[in-house]
Amino acid sequence: MAHETLLTIFIFIAAAAIVLQALAMFGLYKVIQRIESDVAGLRSDVTRRIDPLAESVTEIVENSREPLRSITSDLAEVARVARERAGKVDEALDDLLDRFRLQVIRIDQTITDVLEKVDKTTTAVQKNIVGPVTEVSAVLKGLQVGLDFFLSRRRQSRSSEVPQDEQMFI
Repeated sequence: MAHETLLTIFIFIAAAAIVLQALAMFGLYKVIQRIESDVAGLRSDVTRRIDPLAESVTEIVENSREPLRSITSDLAEVARVARERAGKVDEALDDLLDRFRLQVIRIDQTITDVLEKVDKTTTAVQKNIVGPVTEVSAVLKGLQVGLDFFLSRRRQSRSSEVPQDEQMFI
């Protein structure tokens, strides 16, 4: 009987273990159900909050497609016009610089011509006016010296009464 008693005790222990396992499994089932309901609640809450946001983002993206296309095409047009205008400005500046260079060359030629004419005029004045004036001045100077000499002789002849020694002294 000892053997049967022992077998009966083991059967009770095994039955108790199976009952305890069943209770643990039932507890796990209840916890998982509670977690599942919490997750379902969270999921519905997140879905409730994210759906309007996703719809707004989708609407914004859909609404911004056409303005973005328009902005992109406008920017391309602005870039094209800017390139054209820059080319025109570059051409105008090149033309302006060419004209400026031509004007500088003309001014240089004019100044050179004026300086040459001034030099020629100066030479002509010296040759035709200063030369004869110098000659006339020399002639007048010669006449003056001659007159001075002639007049001084007359004075000397009048003053010949002065002793000859005094005349030598002077």
